[in-house]
Amino acid sequence: MPATLVRNATILTMNDALEIIEGAVGVRDGRIISVGPEPDEPFDTTIDAGGAYLLPGFVQTHIHLCQTLFRGFADDMPLLDWLKRRVWPLEAAHTPSTLRASARVASAELLLSGTTTVLTMETVHDTDVVFEALAESGMRAVVGKCMMDSADGVPPRLREKTRASIDESLALMKRWNGAANGRLRAAFAPRFAVSCSRELLEAVGQLSRERQALIHTHASENRDEVEVVRQLSGGFSNLEYLAD
Repeated sequence: MPATLVRNATILTMNDALEIIEGAVGVRDGRIISVGPEPDEPFDTTIDAGGAYLLPGFVQTHIHLCQTLFRGFADDMPLLDWLKRRVWPLEAAHTPSTLRASARVASAELLLSGTTTVLTMETVHDTDVVFEALAESGMRAVVGKCMMDSADGVPPRLREKTRASIDESLALMKRWNGAANGRLRAAFAPRFAVSCSRELLEAVGQLSRERQALIHTHASENRDEVEVVRQLSGGFSNLEYLAD
């Protein structure tokens, strides 16, 4: 990996003091080694920023790379109809090649707009190809295989057995957590309370504590969803049910 010096920059450090520094940033072996005065050591590449802003990459804390190819298909539909009539059937129809293409297009868009890190929930199947595409892209990512073992209107390809969903998530963690020199991590991604059994949610909570792994889910996206959760949980609000 070439060593790079960016000089003559207005550096937005985003540290605890939110310091703004005029100077240079040196990068070697994929790591920032200096901020401020130019180091004496040689660099393979030197970029003159011309006083432009230099700042850390943006972090996208909720995204579905697998849905990039679906953009605009159902923007005028309420959440549950949107899922049942459009998004779930489209996710079920993904093949490894279309899923890889979706992840690559999404990664290119994100990088071109300054996003270098994502927390992404993928579909139920073939999550390895998303990890592979992200490894090639150079992005940093936390990826979760979507977990769904309950709910009406779910296509057969997305409807999982509880144990199989957990086992596949654990297998992905074993294969990918810490991969690409630490850029990639795996998370548990139960889709939302409507599509997950209580057994699955409780297992994910326990495994997350044991493994210090993130849980990535949805909650309270619209009133219809909140009402469905009240019915299935015996009166709990969405967040009360997840907390319980």
